[in-house]
Amino acid sequence: MTGLYIHVPLCISRCRYCDFYKLTPKEWDNVAAYLLALETELSRLPEDFVPETVFIGGGTPTALSPPELHRLLGAVARRFDVASVEEYSCEANPGTLTTEKLSILREGGVNRISIGVQSFNPRALRLLGRIHTPGQAVEGVRMARAAGFDNLNIDLIQSIPGMAPADVIDDALRAAELAPEHIAYYNLIYEPGTPLTRDRDEGRVVPPGDDEEADNYYAVKDALAAAGYAHYEISNFTRAGRECLHNVLYWQGGEYLGCGPSAHSHWKGRRFGNVPDVHAYCQRMGRGEKPFDETESLPPRRKARETLVMWLRMLEGVNAAHFEKVAGITLEMLCGAEIAALVEEGLLGWNGGQLALTREALFICNSVFSELVHEEDAGDGR
Repeated sequence: MTGLYIHVPLCISRCRYCDFYKLTPKEWDNVAAYLLALETELSRLPEDFVPETVFIGGGTPTALSPPELHRLLGAVARRFDVASVEEYSCEANPGTLTTEKLSILREGGVNRISIGVQSFNPRALRLLGRIHTPGQAVEGVRMARAAGFDNLNIDLIQSIPGMAPADVIDDALRAAELAPEHIAYYNLIYEPGTPLTRDRDEGRVVPPGDDEEADNYYAVKDALAAAGYAHYEISNFTRAGRECLHNVLYWQGGEYLGCGPSAHSHWKGRRFGNVPDVHAYCQRMGRGEKPFDETESLPPRRKARETLVMWLRMLEGVNAAHFEKVAGITLEMLCGAEIAALVEEGLLGWNGGQLALTREALFICNSVFSELVHEEDAGDGR
């Protein structure tokens, strides 16, 4: 599969935990310049690039006005036959979602909505700096259904300081009660320089301990399983057949192009990222220049190891024969000794030809992955 990611660098306000590239209206109000640059970049994509998945993220795509959103979708539709796109997703913030915007998204070809709920707990939302209320989150889901969306994701954040275990389970159950096709349950990351990280470092907020965090993770996993959601990736749960195809593409080493400031690409063996500055991005597009600087081509074995650890994020694991076709090397030749040691420790397991994380390893997966991506000798570049 191949995918297209579009970054919308606009948010009404900055969440206290987020370090994605974005600007608020007070910092930048020339959306027309961004849209013109995006139209230019889309028109310059390789002729042989035909995405099977499209994902519009940010920032906050629904922070765009209805005419701006309509223009963005029109630019995509002029470059591709959106009717042939298997999965066309757009992120939405409940605080900026309206029936008019949902109608524009549907008419523009979007067939999957991802709503950034993060929590149904009002205190947690205030701590995170979200602009919406729990009621608006519920209403956003209702409006999306009324607009005809039958593929809907709810984003939740785990390990929010101040939430008791009962609050954590309540968030998961309230999400399940809304019956979305997909639930993403991501760990709260303390990114350098964000207000929430400063609060943690200065003792104003206290994250849950590792044991409590692990208990919450497995409790939510079991609660969502009981509600009919399959845990198919470390942080993602789905109804049957509703996995996020765009993310599966990332996890299984597929190719994708990113458009917009700070968007990243993996195309024909090269990786590159657009300049994370909307002013520079618009200037480069206006001058006919590339929106990115350096490109990176990973040595084959290093690329294979990265593909392996991304693929292992999926609970079904890695099919050894399929991996060999994708990576050009067998798992045994790539890191057989490391895999054997992790199997011995009970962190990886074989089920026929599938290598997968064990239940015990899910919460500490990064420790497993670090064993599989260590630096190899100078011969790695062969």
